Amino acid sequence: MSERLTVRALRMAPEGQAVAKAEGSPRVVFVPGGAPGDLLEVEVVEAKSNFARARILRLLEAGPDRVEPPCPLHAAPDRPGPACGGCDWQHLRYEAQLAHKAGLVRDCLERIGKFPDPPVLPTLPSPQPWAYRNKVMVPFGEAERDRLVAGFYAAGSHRIVDLPACPVQPELSVRVVLAAKALAQESGWRAYDERSGRGWLRHLFVRTNSQGQALVTVVTHGAHLPGGEAFVTRLRAACPEVIGIHQNVQPLKTSVILGPRWRRLWGAAVLEERLGRLSFLVSPSAFLQVNTGAAEVLYEAARAVLAEGGRSFDQVWDLYSGVGTLTLWLAPAARRVTGVEENREAVRDAWKAAERNGARNVRFAAGRAEAVLPRLFKEAASGSLAVVADPPRSGLGVPVLRCLTRPAVRRIVYVSCNPATFARDASFLSRSGFRLVKVQPVDLFPQTSHVELAGLLDRPGS
Repeated sequence: MSERLTVRALRMAPEGQAVAKAEGSPRVVFVPGGAPGDLLEVEVVEAKSNFARARILRLLEAGPDRVEPPCPLHAAPDRPGPACGGCDWQHLRYEAQLAHKAGLVRDCLERIGKFPDPPVLPTLPSPQPWAYRNKVMVPFGEAERDRLVAGFYAAGSHRIVDLPACPVQPELSVRVVLAAKALAQESGWRAYDERSGRGWLRHLFVRTNSQGQALVTVVTHGAHLPGGEAFVTRLRAACPEVIGIHQNVQPLKTSVILGPRWRRLWGAAVLEERLGRLSFLVSPSAFLQVNTGAAEVLYEAARAVLAEGGRSFDQVWDLYSGVGTLTLWLAPAARRVTGVEENREAVRDAWKAAERNGARNVRFAAGRAEAVLPRLFKEAASGSLAVVADPPRSGLGVPVLRCLTRPAVRRIVYVSCNPATFARDASFLSRSGFRLVKVQPVDLFPQTSHVELAGLLDRPGS
């Protein structure tokens, strides 16, 4: 028989759930969909010796941070049926989301990094808390009577929740998805089934820009696209904002969305996007932060941290530089900025972006950071040096961290999408001669528990 408890939610955990406790019990209960202050009746779904995971049965008393989620697919105690797993914090007031995100960063620095009083600033908000995403990847599936569905996965599964609307996507993206689904249904296209390997229509990938234009990519299991010309013609008529339509072929039985083969079916190969004063030409496969306005806030926060105390540097090395967005944003702050990126296609795009924006003091090096850094140290002339790092969620590897402890590096600006690995790496650097000066959280993903940050680590006396 399942265990039922009445618990009070206390705070939010780094994984996005509420941390709750039953009266008189020391056991921690993690509750997805809870909000601090909630009194909840829950059912335990996983029990360990010192904690449990539970699902909400009833909301007995709402905490002060709880609001009614605007999305009808968001998980809520009084909403039956499958819930979208995309936005786990829609039930929190936006001001509370910002406060809790700063709290998540502080918690990781205290618990993982062992910083007793970490210098975490209030979270900078996104200019748009809704309709902010500039790209969406929607999987296709089939329901009863061969009806196509397209939407997002339910939490913890590959069960597709059909998408009628989405408040974090721009109206254009939703309209393109719904039009493409209707056209695919009329064309008799069959969705790919990952269990059986049958079917061929896998995903629809829509990328939009601030000028109200879109690139559309149909992701298929094989190269064949029956009725492709008619699909292109009818999608263009339904959504005239679409300026280019592509096909990507992913033949593998995998959860990785995009495959290696691309084909342009019609129109533009790239989409122009602006970040502040900068202009970029973005291909369907290129990496760009999904929240353009908040990316500007993050990059400006990184630039401000780099210049903290009125400092300027002869050289800045930007590790994991991608297509050069942050590198170019930092270009005015140093005599020379070098971007380091292992994806050679991204490096080619970065060089083109530098030329497009007239940035004459930047260069790019292709290769893994741990391989390129020793060469950069050998080539480096005397002068002040700062390193900016924006690694993947796994954080910085030990070889890179050891390189950064060399005496020539006077300042590190660490941009992170994972407070836990940032805390781990900041602890390593603090034991190697650096001091954690400040951490600036930035909200790139409103309505979710994800948070970005820009941290400043300095050598004492520098």
